[in-house]
Amino acid sequence: MTVPNKSSHPDDNAFTTGTQTLSTEAGEPSRAASVAFIRNWPLSILCLCFFPLLIGLGSWQLQRGEEKQQILDKVDARLSSQPQKISELIKPKVYTPVRLLGFYTDEYFYLDNRTRNGRVGYEILQVFETGNSKSGKARWLINRGWLPASSDRNRLPDIAYPLAAKVITGFLYPNGDTAVDEQTAVSSHSRIQSLQPLSSGQLRLQQPAWHIRLSADSDTALLTDWQLITTNPQKHRGYAVQWFTMAAALLVLWLLAATNMRRIVREKWFKKSPEQT
Repeated sequence: MTVPNKSSHPDDNAFTTGTQTLSTEAGEPSRAASVAFIRNWPLSILCLCFFPLLIGLGSWQLQRGEEKQQILDKVDARLSSQPQKISELIKPKVYTPVRLLGFYTDEYFYLDNRTRNGRVGYEILQVFETGNSKSGKARWLINRGWLPASSDRNRLPDIAYPLAAKVITGFLYPNGDTAVDEQTAVSSHSRIQSLQPLSSGQLRLQQPAWHIRLSADSDTALLTDWQLITTNPQKHRGYAVQWFTMAAALLVLWLLAATNMRRIVREKWFKKSPEQT
């Protein structure tokens, strides 16, 4: 009696069924699916706190830039209007263009610590008289512009001004803090640190709390280059770009340091396909 030989291959005695195939596939889940996305929760929470803050700061800077642009547009519109005679001025308003006919007096002052293009110097404030003895004289404080300071601190620059009557144009600007001590007095041709002493009744000004900044096209103007606002819109937009860049950098840092993004990407793109095994 002949006995059939057993197969030497182990798979020859096994029954191939669909159930076995499915169980094998179910027992080998994808490694990418088993990897958790976040692996550092404390760092993730920290990034979650700072990311909206950086976005909010960038948005706030954009809003500030838009507000400054609107202010500049209003200032430009006011400065481009026709200058009015100073005698017709009813109520002073900032950046109101004015025109004056009169002459400079010998009363001028050096407003200290004023810079242009990184150089230290002085802004020259001089009294200007309008009107005549019949109609009544009015005295105005004129900011003629900037002069550089010499290397010798004790030597003030010479100031030249016409003796004849002149027509000058400029715009009104407030002196700032006008809370002055009544006993405060400054002598002509002296150095001052603010316009506060000139707001007293010493100079008998028509508007003690205001002065007139000369236009650049006035022939008695020095270097003007007036700074109309403290921070221009471009600088605010630059700050916004910096905050948004920091937010983007924080997002990249979070992906690299607190998640398994690199591992997931590596397994997805560099895992061998079944045809290559």
